[in-house]
Amino acid sequence: MTDIPAERPPSRSDLTVLLRCRAVQLRNVVDQQLRDAPLRTLAMLALLAVIWVALYFLLSAIFRHLRTWDLVGIVADQHIFVHFFLVLGVMLAFSNAILTFGALYGREEAAHLLSTPVHPRQVVCLKWFEGLVLSSWSFLLLGVPLMLAVARNTPVAWYYYPLFLAHFAAFVAIPACVGLLAAWVVAMWAPRRPMTIALCIGLVLLVSAVVWLWTVSRHALESSEWLQVIFKQISFVKQPLLPSTWTANGVAAAAEQRLSASLFYLLVVVGNAAFVSWLTINLLGRHWAEAFSRAQQGRFYPTIRSGWATLVVCRVLFFYLPRRLRMILLKDLRSFARDPKQWTQILIMFGLLVIYVLNLRRLPLDLENPSMKTLIAFLNLTTVTLILATFTSRFVYPLLSLESQQLWLLELLPTRRVTLLLVKFLFALTVTGLSCCGVMALAVYVLRLPTPWVIVDMGVCAGICIGLCGLAIGLGARFPLLRQRNPARIASGFGGTFNLMASMMLVIGQMAAIGYISLKELPTNLATLGNRLMPQSWLIVGGLMGLSVAVAALALWVGARHFNRLEC
Repeated sequence: MTDIPAERPPSRSDLTVLLRCRAVQLRNVVDQQLRDAPLRTLAMLALLAVIWVALYFLLSAIFRHLRTWDLVGIVADQHIFVHFFLVLGVMLAFSNAILTFGALYGREEAAHLLSTPVHPRQVVCLKWFEGLVLSSWSFLLLGVPLMLAVARNTPVAWYYYPLFLAHFAAFVAIPACVGLLAAWVVAMWAPRRPMTIALCIGLVLLVSAVVWLWTVSRHALESSEWLQVIFKQISFVKQPLLPSTWTANGVAAAAEQRLSASLFYLLVVVGNAAFVSWLTINLLGRHWAEAFSRAQQGRFYPTIRSGWATLVVCRVLFFYLPRRLRMILLKDLRSFARDPKQWTQILIMFGLLVIYVLNLRRLPLDLENPSMKTLIAFLNLTTVTLILATFTSRFVYPLLSLESQQLWLLELLPTRRVTLLLVKFLFALTVTGLSCCGVMALAVYVLRLPTPWVIVDMGVCAGICIGLCGLAIGLGARFPLLRQRNPARIASGFGGTFNLMASMMLVIGQMAAIGYISLKELPTNLATLGNRLMPQSWLIVGGLMGLSVAVAALALWVGARHFNRLEC
């Protein structure tokens, strides 16, 4: 009788092999992206650089204005640091939970890793490390502008920069562990509808943030009452046991050249991050197989769903269409609702925009100044339209390529192919139009813009929605990828890159014209933002809206001609 071999103890080489394999995969992905779509990669990097520079100048303006408030400015600095790291921690924990659930408890990668002779703790450690790496984008996009903005407006010592980096790196380990633990809890005890749970938690956090910002924004900015309100409002988030408070105090101490205090808070964060990481990796490594089994069993639980919610939404949104076309749109709406990669990104991005818009009057900026109000309105419109251009290129453009895979089945419907193209356009226009125009309507309400400027902003936003959706659907029909089922690959091809560049050119051209109108109108209304615009400005706005409609119509016409000749 042969003895059963004991379980092989974990080896450091296991983790080394996993890290090397992941590094090779990452290198291949980057190499393929640069080879297949160099222009698209360059455009995305340029867009990130624009966002980075805009954040840097905005934060610099805020800190420069705070320096004029003396004691209030000191309190506001601490307030900004505390809330920055608190909001950042919540966002990183939420995103890590979603990514980790798919990686550790999904059908493909997790099953393969479980079949390998690698100890579960090593795999969990790898996913924890990947969470830290994926969280580094937050430092590049948000942390670096904040660090440089503080350094520009405060006399800091040389050790401020390495201490800021160390505080940031130690802090992001804690939200990564929280995300791992949240995904494990869902897999163990609520595996049937993980995305529903994530959506509910995200909505609760978003509503809580909106309510809090609304209560704070009702108070004045430059008064003793404002200082009392700030102390009252931040008392519940500036708890001494929160890691965000430790990190904020450490960064503030480094900026104020208190080296010993900053090092003390850094050691506190590092010690707690190390303990939480050790506890998380060992706990999940011990129960990973069981959690994976429960997650798979929950996915295959037999349920029958009637889909009444999407049916009601389809009837409300597309009431103006005949029933036959609404049924085609219902299919697209249900496909959209079943793909969390689309609606979660849209929800998170536009949710952050809503929070920003509601907090506009809480920013230490003189929004009663016509110049500042015009600048903020222009930046709002630019931000919303640039984000819309990236979303239409990523999610709207692949719709026709994915549909062409079952084109033979759609040919059996009593509709023409051009009708299918029109249905896709209306679906994209409705979703993006409601999102973008809703955010812009809230922005102009918070800024209290005069009626002519409200018409300009809303009209241009609606026109850009029409132009971008027409470009994405039309070019998607003109350059379809018939044998590709990955939307990301479709969007990164030649047609997707061309659509992204055309969308960016349309947005930049429109924003340049709006900037020209703003500069031309402002000198005549220095005392107040006027309630009347010059006739030349109205002609330019009308031309911009006509240009957007013409671009959409031309792209749809070109796409329809090619799509009609496409073989099944």
